[in-house]
Amino acid sequence: MTANTMGIIIGLVAGLIITAILITIFNQDGKLKTQFDERQKIVRGRAYKYGFYGMVIANAIMLLIFTSDVDLSVLGMAQYFISILVGVAVQVTYCIFNDGYVGLNTNMTRFILIMAGVAAFNLFVGLGAQADGELFKDGVLQGPFCNLLCAALFLIMAIDLIIKKIMDGKTGE
Repeated sequence: MTANTMGIIIGLVAGLIITAILITIFNQDGKLKTQFDERQKIVRGRAYKYGFYGMVIANAIMLLIFTSDVDLSVLGMAQYFISILVGVAVQVTYCIFNDGYVGLNTNMTRFILIMAGVAAFNLFVGLGAQADGELFKDGVLQGPFCNLLCAALFLIMAIDLIIKKIMDGKTGE
């Protein structure tokens, strides 16, 4: 196992632990499990389906690009990560705008702040790598580029949540 692979595994495990801690912070009751009603569960199931289709379409586009003799190796491991992020973005956006993402026990303001914080952290890591000259090596994007992609995803989530909060506020008036 290479040091790079070990770093990714450790990063994923640390990310999961941090995620569990953050969930208990943005859930009003301090519990790890977010509560959803039956309608939200149905919306979430539909969102997973659309997210899957989004990922399939993104993979099909990447395959088409690959077969058109465009060299995707410049993307490095991001070429595999992009379609995952597309699927997640579709799933999350659908859930947010159909009231299936925020649980019954979720503090919306804390949740938005945490999403913005995660975006800022990932942006900091990606830009730090760029400043250190570590974003590209031998003409190939490196792991920190995935941090920039994650920053974009979490920024989209935060913006979606803010828009949804504003929309819900106007309908409540």
